[in-house]
Amino acid sequence: MTRRRKRSPVALNKNVMVGLVSVVVAGSVAAVGGTGYWMWRKNRSASNALSRMPPNSFVVARVDLAQLRAFPPFAELRRTVTHPAPGAGAQETALSRQMQDVIARCTFDPLDRVGTLFVGADRDLLAGRSASAWVASGAHTASPAQATQCFSAVMQLSRGSVTTTQVNGHAVLTPVFRGATASPRDPSVHFMAGSAVVAEQAYMPTALRYAYLEAPGLNLSSPLPRMIDRLGAQQAVVVAVDVAAVRAQNPRTINEFADDLVRANPASADLTLARQMETGGLALNVVNAGLEGVARGEFASATVARPFTAAMQSFWTARKAEIVSTIGEAQQGIGAMRAMAGLTGGRDAGERFDRIDAAFGVARAAVDQVRITQDDRSAVVTITLTPAQVTTLVNAARAARDIASDVGRMTGGLPGLLGGQGQPERPVPQAPAGLPQIRF
Repeated sequence: MTRRRKRSPVALNKNVMVGLVSVVVAGSVAAVGGTGYWMWRKNRSASNALSRMPPNSFVVARVDLAQLRAFPPFAELRRTVTHPAPGAGAQETALSRQMQDVIARCTFDPLDRVGTLFVGADRDLLAGRSASAWVASGAHTASPAQATQCFSAVMQLSRGSVTTTQVNGHAVLTPVFRGATASPRDPSVHFMAGSAVVAEQAYMPTALRYAYLEAPGLNLSSPLPRMIDRLGAQQAVVVAVDVAAVRAQNPRTINEFADDLVRANPASADLTLARQMETGGLALNVVNAGLEGVARGEFASATVARPFTAAMQSFWTARKAEIVSTIGEAQQGIGAMRAMAGLTGGRDAGERFDRIDAAFGVARAAVDQVRITQDDRSAVVTITLTPAQVTTLVNAARAARDIASDVGRMTGGLPGLLGGQGQPERPVPQAPAGLPQIRF
């Protein structure tokens, strides 16, 4: 049995940087001239993007950055990144400088032009037959020349370079980082009119055949695209999974999970029907400045979906009081921190803890806002947060960040635990052995 070789921090950082750079450049701006033509190509690319995923994908994800840009908290976060407030910490200031450098080199803010991002992974990856069988695609409105120039400029900022090779007659860019060792699993990017394709070098020839429709990709009438369509009309983030394929590859794990679920909830014995779920999906929808989270599991027939939905409803009814109690215990823990806040010298500590307390109120309300329903062959779980509730949660997150920053400045020892600075870098956790790992 071959032992997995652990990736070094250098390799990990390299691939994280490549993925980030590729996604950013994938959102490049359209040329001033010919805007109508490029917009037409963008729409065409977005509509075909799913069909450019691997035909036997077991998971497909889509991120619609246009929806996120219209979401007020996301817009505010972007402003905070590009224009940090006076007194911002070193990390925020450094990130802002990096973003300004990218804008200057590319002559535009790439995040303003990102369209829709897709990722698909083939069953070969799930089965272990291939470690590289995944594709990422980003819809954009730039010419290939513009995108290439921006990609190269950002790589220079990263003290790296770019090598260009021809794959299937198309130019493929591979980043080269100083001190890094080249590998066939290094991700590469190809810019085409209206979109960008990212894949590991070993899989790029196949990815390009899908991208140029030279080989059949994912069938739009297959279960995963259908699941995406059923998860809402205003999706910011959506993931669809071929549960049957995952179960076929890991039957013991899935069955044990279902059995454990029933043992812990004997009054909801039909939860064991989870073994028969065929496809599943999760979506985060932006609805009138609020958020809607949707989880959906589809079965072979309504005859199976009906008792499973009833078991889910029974399970939730039985667990609601326990969940509310857990929220209360967490709030008490925050109360103890609040009592200690005066010792740290934190500014505006009382107001910040008030915001965090308000978030616990939203959490308790959200428990009652969960809805579990049957929709034909599917069981559907929905939770909706109003714009006011979203604002409360965002304010609480900001308050927690500010408290962590203040504590870090005063103690120097807790920042690593609370999100501040000064803590030695800790090892990045690895996925458990046996699970597919996609390198970005």
